[in-house]
Amino acid sequence: MKKDGPKIVVLGLAGSSVFMSVDHFHGPGETLKAGGLYTEPGGKGCNQAVAAARLGAQVSFISCMGRDDAARQCVQFLSDEGITPVTEYTDRENSPYACILTDSGGENRVTVYRGAADCLSPAFVRSRETLIGGADMLMLNNECPAEAVITALGLAEKHGVPALLNPAPAEPMDAELLRRFAVITPNRIEAAQLLGIPEDSGPAELLEGFRRLGIRRAAVTLGGDGAAVLDGDRMYLLPAAKGSAVDTTGAGDCFNGALAVKLAAGVDLAAAVEYAVNAASLSVRKRYVMPALPYRAELDKAYARIDIRPLLNDGSIG
Repeated sequence: MKKDGPKIVVLGLAGSSVFMSVDHFHGPGETLKAGGLYTEPGGKGCNQAVAAARLGAQVSFISCMGRDDAARQCVQFLSDEGITPVTEYTDRENSPYACILTDSGGENRVTVYRGAADCLSPAFVRSRETLIGGADMLMLNNECPAEAVITALGLAEKHGVPALLNPAPAEPMDAELLRRFAVITPNRIEAAQLLGIPEDSGPAELLEGFRRLGIRRAAVTLGGDGAAVLDGDRMYLLPAAKGSAVDTTGAGDCFNGALAVKLAAGVDLAAAVEYAVNAASLSVRKRYVMPALPYRAELDKAYARIDIRPLLNDGSIG
């Protein structure tokens, strides 16, 4: 079925993911018995691309993979999801691979081998200028080489395309670069690391820190507590929708994909974050990532209005 939603280009990592369930996470020197094993295509960019496509966007996904079975399976999966794979291939590395442990409380620990993703070249990205320049939104993260990410950002700026940055995994980034994005979407730990402040800092401290850096729009994901949002001179909180978490893996990617869909369609930040929080809250009710990423009709049916709460500089709710 032809999609009529906004055009989104995602730059990111794609490969294979293996999931194992455990009662608890390892202590030093501890060996655990896994209670389940599951594999699927994955990667932060791949997950975000699928999330956006299932919510109605026309998605193209730029990545680099090895010449292996994992790449072929991943490209076929993306195509089956209605996504246009735009793939650079390398003989130097295997396709990416991730191992995800999920405990009995639904929390996860992720280890990623980036492999071929580290070979995505600025030249390949530049060769896709027409694709990026024709998009309504460009989605970027830190799982690809910085040179490729900055090249894509420059092309988007040249053509007036807004860019969303999910700064994960957390890496040092200067304020001048961060200010070039239309919106940044760190989780609370990534936000604290970007700002160089304690990881237990509250939402107001994080948002105020970004505002002092000259960043105008940020959505900090807070796990089960929802999201904290900076929109110009306003700060506010959106609590997560009610429901029990079974598996939080990929919830942040679901949030980003949903947020991009609404922002690319011209929706204001508050409404877009409300939509994204709903999507992420729905995704954690199922195990693994791909089975949990919701389709538009499914999300529309489960959608719940969220009370947007003004957040004051001292951390209190207005």
